[in-house]
Amino acid sequence: MLYPSFDDLVALKHKASELSYVSEYSISSISGGDYCSPFRGQGLEFEEVRTYEPGDDIRAIDWKVTARMGKPHTKIFREERERSVILCVDVNSTMRFGTKGTFKSIQAARVAALLGWQAIIKHDRLGVCLFGDVPAGVYFFSPQRSSKPLLKMFKQLSQTNINNNALNIPLEEALTHMNKAVPTGALIYIIGNFNLLNPALEKQLSALGKRCDIILIPIDDPMDKNIPAVGPLIFSANNSDKFLVDTESQEGRERYTKQWLEERESLHKIASKLKIGMIPIGTEVDAGNALFLGLKRIQRRRPKK
Repeated sequence: MLYPSFDDLVALKHKASELSYVSEYSISSISGGDYCSPFRGQGLEFEEVRTYEPGDDIRAIDWKVTARMGKPHTKIFREERERSVILCVDVNSTMRFGTKGTFKSIQAARVAALLGWQAIIKHDRLGVCLFGDVPAGVYFFSPQRSSKPLLKMFKQLSQTNINNNALNIPLEEALTHMNKAVPTGALIYIIGNFNLLNPALEKQLSALGKRCDIILIPIDDPMDKNIPAVGPLIFSANNSDKFLVDTESQEGRERYTKQWLEERESLHKIASKLKIGMIPIGTEVDAGNALFLGLKRIQRRRPKK
């Protein structure tokens, strides 16, 4: 099965409460979530109306109450802030691959579902970005304080109609869109293959990482690193490049493994340089356990404030 079922993704809600992650970035959007703001300012949660006092924001004056009472009254708002969580998921055809456990496409969907339910449970604003085999190549749902974007994502990820002619969309294209659309201070999980690194990708990650918190979640299959002797195989990357590997040749297998390890080391270096968290998850492991351990590991490495 290349795709998860909608019901299976919904059922993962009960496992999501085990996950936890605290960002090192300040919360910048104003609304009523689980994060209290250290700043003064007008939030979106109305609390009360009281008599105007010197220093109050005149834009908050309630003119109807002022007219009725005969003296200025102002609206008071609860000073709470919430964070936006963005799930960026690779749905290119290269994700429809798996040799052990499950397919990458299914594991990526499970990871996204767990993180999405976690955001809903914590009353965060949730947004979704899908790139690859979706309408227009990049599909973005703006952050909302509801489960609507999550259920839309489940519907998209569980669709079984395969478009064999769909163009592969590189991650940097999705990040270019997100750099324009994602609010500052958001927590962004990027879930996918990461099998094509280039300067454009690093540039977009750097720009986004300057104002948001990013965690990379590569979805790996055991055969990504250790390819067995199964004859000639054709591999493709998200840029549609294809290359042939003669897996019957030990030299060919070793060359392939070396290339994969070099790519992964490059990804680690980029993440370290940009201070981005990273949690590789295999297709053969339990997605919830792997996420829990990975997020805990990132927490321990965060510098003390």
